[in-house]
Amino acid sequence: MPIIFHWIFSGCLRRSLSTLTALLAVYMIIETFDKTRFLGEDFTLPLLIEYLALKSPFMIAEFMPIVVLVSTSLYLIDLSRHNEIIAIRAAGLGINKLVTPVLAVSLLAGLLSLAIGQWITPITNHQLQHIERVYIKHQAHSEQVVQWLKDGNRFVKITPLARNQFAIVILESDGKGHWLRKIESQKAIFGQGEWVLHDVFISTPDQTGLKIQRRDFMTLASKAAPQATRPPEPDEMDLMQLRQYISSLERAGLKVEGYAYSFHKKIAAPLACLFMALLAVALCVHVSNRTRAASWGLITSIAVGLLYYVSGNASGLLAVGEQLPAAFAAWLPNLVFGGFSIFLILHREGI
Repeated sequence: MPIIFHWIFSGCLRRSLSTLTALLAVYMIIETFDKTRFLGEDFTLPLLIEYLALKSPFMIAEFMPIVVLVSTSLYLIDLSRHNEIIAIRAAGLGINKLVTPVLAVSLLAGLLSLAIGQWITPITNHQLQHIERVYIKHQAHSEQVVQWLKDGNRFVKITPLARNQFAIVILESDGKGHWLRKIESQKAIFGQGEWVLHDVFISTPDQTGLKIQRRDFMTLASKAAPQATRPPEPDEMDLMQLRQYISSLERAGLKVEGYAYSFHKKIAAPLACLFMALLAVALCVHVSNRTRAASWGLITSIAVGLLYYVSGNASGLLAVGEQLPAAFAAWLPNLVFGGFSIFLILHREGI
């Protein structure tokens, strides 16, 4: 590994970790003051600590691009103030000697954000929802997402899709452990003691193997009524679960915009970190130690970071409101800010 790469990479990584720690500390203080008003018999101090710990992974994944932008900007301004960028340029080294290690750090940050969003936040966000509903909003019980119910010799799996609409799987047995048939419906409604099933597939074992029948419509008397169910939140699922749930909604003819936006946003997160690093390079690399130029570069970086976050939320609202395609809305901030960053760097280098 070249010495200059290692030097810039390690320095930028340390600054990123310190910036992330500082932002998390600020968040903890603000969130603690906000949630202490709910402290009481139900929402106790240990539960508050658990709440803060569970929300930290979400904050890391959500604000990682902003962390990369701010930390990289501060590190590059530090190099400018100590004339180290002048030394790099005087040695005949190009902008790529700065960009490569910075992008390596941002790639690590992006992969960390993706890993947290894929394997950690779906679990922690589910528990957060439970704490907020039961201990902060004082609801009577925690609503379930997927339910398994027993109805005589039937076992019923109910997955809520939208209000009063479900995907359902029914396994019928003979009471001795042998299954008789499996009924699957992509869209089901329960009322007055019976299930009304649409787009039904019935699987029955026979001597030749498995016989599958399809029906457009079917009614089935049942005591397995859904109770306290709710559709899963997008941030409670990983990529595979989101993809499967989107498919279920599409087969039922229901809206998928919010879930599709979350699916593409999870994928776009690592690239957002790369583009924020490029933007920091474009705004904060100065071949002088002038305090005024460095200050304006930092202020501009913070303003652009806030604008990126606001534009991301706005594009999400437009996607849910069906004003923009979900995939386009999720990638739009990256396309705009990434293109702007590359343009600034090329313009600075006279390419």
